[in-house]
Order: sequence, then C-alpha cells, then structure tokens
Amino acid sequence: MPRLLDEVQINNALQSEAFPALERLAANPDMHDRALRRFDRDEPPPYESSTEDEEENAMFHPALGLNANTVLDDFKDLMDAPLSDDEQREVAYRLYRNAQAYDPGERYRTEQRIEQARVDSFAWSYHASSDEAKKYLGPGRVGRERRNIIVRRNIKRRWQKLGVWNPQWGIPDRQNNPQPNDNPSQWKWRWQHDSPAIDYKDPQHPITRAVRLRQGLRRNEHSPVPPRSRLQEDAPASQAESFIISRPWFMYSVEAWEETERFHRIPFEKRRLYREPMWKHVNERWKLRGDWREDWKHPSGEFAVGWKWRHESPSPEPEDLTPLNTMDMEFTPSEVDALEAIPPPTPPPEPRPYYPRGHPLHVRRTGLFASPSPEASPEPSSPNDPPKAPEPAQPPALPQRRRQRRRRDENPAQPLRRSPRIAAMEANLLAPPPQERRTARPVPARPPADKPKRGRPRKAKESAVSKAPAPARPRQGATTGQKQPRGRPRKDTVRK
Repeated sequence: MPRLLDEVQINNALQSEAFPALERLAANPDMHDRALRRFDRDEPPPYESSTEDEEENAMFHPALGLNANTVLDDFKDLMDAPLSDDEQREVAYRLYRNAQAYDPGERYRTEQRIEQARVDSFAWSYHASSDEAKKYLGPGRVGRERRNIIVRRNIKRRWQKLGVWNPQWGIPDRQNNPQPNDNPSQWKWRWQHDSPAIDYKDPQHPITRAVRLRQGLRRNEHSPVPPRSRLQEDAPASQAESFIISRPWFMYSVEAWEETERFHRIPFEKRRLYREPMWKHVNERWKLRGDWREDWKHPSGEFAVGWKWRHESPSPEPEDLTPLNTMDMEFTPSEVDALEAIPPPTPPPEPRPYYPRGHPLHVRRTGLFASPSPEASPEPSSPNDPPKAPEPAQPPALPQRRRQRRRRDENPAQPLRRSPRIAAMEANLLAPPPQERRTARPVPARPPADKPKRGRPRKAKESAVSKAPAPARPRQGATTGQKQPRGRPRKDTVRK
C-alpha cells in the first residue's frame, strides 16, 4: 500500500481497498479461515522508522519553506534529465497560453512599464531642471497623457533600430480620439500579415520550433546563438521568426518554463515545502555563464531582459530625455497630432475675495457649505468714475435665534376653525323646531242599531260575584265525597 500523507488519502484507501477486502472475507468462510491461520503462523513485517523524515520536516514550516539547496540537491539527477516529449508539449502550451511569449503586444507592455518608470522619475526628480518641462510633464490628466505618448515614442524608436516595428500599430492607452489599432493585444508582427495563423501545436509554429530546438539538452546546458545585429526590412518570415525566438527575452522565458516543468518532477510532499520562484535559478545560471546584464534591472526592482546578447552588437540605448528641458524633442506628425489633441488642463476656480469683519461686503456665513450672495461681489470700477461717498457701516447681522414658544395666556383665544358640515349641524340644533300643522282626525259614523258590531267583542267587566272561585269539577270515576289528590296521577294507578 502506498504511503498515506493526510486524512483524505487515508479515507480514500479505506473506501477503495480496506472495506472491499473485509467484505470479501465475510462472504467467503474458507478465505476467512485461511487468512486467520496465516495471521497466526506468519511473523509480523519488520518495523521501519521514519523519524529522519519527520525530524527533517519538523525543522521547517510550510509557510517558511525549505532551502533551495535542500530540495534541489536531493533530486539533482531527476532535475538535470532532459525534457520528454510530453513535457516539451506542456512547455509550449505554457509559453503560448500563459506567457504569450511571441505576441508583440505582451513584449510592448513589458517595456512600457520600465520606460514609464524612467520617464516618471525624470519628470518628478531633479533631472527635469526646467520649470517648463516640469509643468509639461507634471502630475494630472494632461501630464499623464503626454508621458504616455513619450513612452510610446521611445519604444518605437528603439524597435525601429532593431527592424521589428510595425507602422500599422497605434498609440496604446490614448484617451482622445482612440483608433482600432491602439490595442496592443491585437498587434501582429509585420511579417505575420502575409502568412496564415497557425496553432501552437503545429511544428512550424515559432514557439514549438524554439522548444524543439532544445530537445535533448540537460538542465545546465544551452545552445549558442549566432550573432544577429538587426532584422532587415525585406527579410522573409522564416528569418524574422528565427530572429525573434533567438532574442534573450524569448530564451529567458523558455528556460524559466522548462525549470518549472522540471520542478514538478519532485514528489509533492517535498515540493510543497519549497517557496522560491524558478526564475531565480535561471538568473544565477545566466550570471555564471556571462549572459546576464545588469542594465536589464531597473532601480525600482523590476527587470526586463533585453534584445541583444553580449557577443552581439550593443543594444540600442534608451532614448535621451534631456531634450525635454529645452522642449527640443523630435516627434513624428502622428505623435504631434496626438499631443495637440489632448484637451488643456481645467483652470482652477478663482479665489473668492476676503473682506475683514466690519467691512460692508463682509458676509457672515452661518453654515459649513454656505456661499456668499451674488450682491456681495464687488463691481469693477474704472479710473474715470468719480469717487463714491463711503456708505455708512451697517451693523453686522445677528445670527437668527430659534423662535420661542409663546404661552397660552399671552394671546387671546382664537375661535377654532370648523368645517361647513359641523357648522350646518350646529345651526340646525339651535334653530327652533318647525310647528306641525295638526288636522282633525275623522270620526267614523256609528253603525245602526239593528246591525251587529264587527270585530272582536270586548271582555265584560267581572263583578264581585264572578270573582269567586268556581267549584272544582270532579274527576271522572271519582266520588263526590272523596278528596282528590292534586297533580298528575301515579304510574301504578289504572285508569278505568
């Protein structure tokens, strides 16, 4: 069973190996008995201590990392071996997708950061001895756009000396009247317009060709590059591609990704404790063989590998910025048009006049964002106007105080406002009731004597004789001299 490093691997081993084995033993009694007899008969395997690895790992924390020599020296033979075909295809993919090593726009952005820092340092330090140059390149929107055009102008002149500049490229990051060719991510080399686009997997692609040319080389080996001064204007596409993939900045990117691919050969439990970047080993290797140049590193700490090797003609020097002090720097017509298209800086607001306290035009501000009234601004006077008599000084306006509530006894009681509906109701209540007009009720005629009266007859008044109780009526079947019981008859009585 392989070595288990964490809880995830232990859980996976239990689910995939241990549990199925136990289920097979439980399902087969003969296998179960044979396994028990073997367990009782065989000796346990010898114990192997792993204290050396544990002590070594205990001295280092994953956040701190291990020393470069500690990891790389232990796997030196593994790292020094040449790259396989699969590893070379992975390096080509990283150069094409991640590094975009053959794109001119990516190379322009790299040089733009270095040149931008150099121009900013000139504009904001003592190098710009002219006040006019400091104002021309100063901070703000206008100065930032002017410095961007100057940076592009310096890179263009350098690439023209190398023979790789394409006249169809515009001005990146232009804010005024931008053009479609201002985007560096869409730039192509001059010789790419006539040839169809091919994928990096094609053996004829420049990136794949550059990786395949290093096939069979070990870690510290390199192939010498024939000296090249510059690219001619009428050079064919194959010669132009060979010039680009042989430049120091391109070869540096290839070796850095090869170092990263070799580093992934180290087991994960050792590789995860390593924290140093791979390009540091490439820098040390180039310094040992004399290919590194100190002028590639900027004072800010960032570096950009240049265009020329040491055995080739000198690289084009960075453009001189001292002509900016006298404003004698040369610009092309397109650059002049771009500089003139920049809108002038927005003028600052005029300062408001100050009048001391007691002055007629002094305004006492009562709030944080209060502004003086337009009448307070002084009117311009001409020298021919007669002098005006001074106006009498007015006392300063007192701040408004909060209105206090008046007590109820100070003001007479005011009648409450009533709605028309309530007023109409009260008027109806106070008005005398209208007198009703009474009419005589018609009396019906008395019916004739011979005609009987209709309707329910009235009950005659009872006399004193009628008020006497009537004698009780004897019950059916009972004798008259016998006292009858009151109430309902009993159930046991039988009616006759």
